[in-house]
Amino acid sequence: MQTVTISSESQVVIPREIIAKLEWKPGKKLQIEPIKNRIELFPVDSRQNKPDFVKEGIDKIMQEAEGFLKGIDTTIKREEDRF
Repeated sequence: MQTVTISSESQVVIPREIIAKLEWKPGKKLQIEPIKNRIELFPVDSRQNKPDFVKEGIDKIMQEAEGFLKGIDTTIKREEDRF
């Protein structure tokens, strides 16, 4: 675990090794969330302004769910005294 320092201008530099490992490029937008006594950074898809992991997760779920209801019986038996 690496340590960083907050500058007098409230800036923090993310170590180069971490940037390289995450394959982030200059200009990458990040969403920052305070959680109790820490912060978390999330890469943002600039086209939809959503964190990348959310977009990727939704796409994966939709692909996995595609066609899973094919052939399901959609008839509903109603009780006689109900509308």
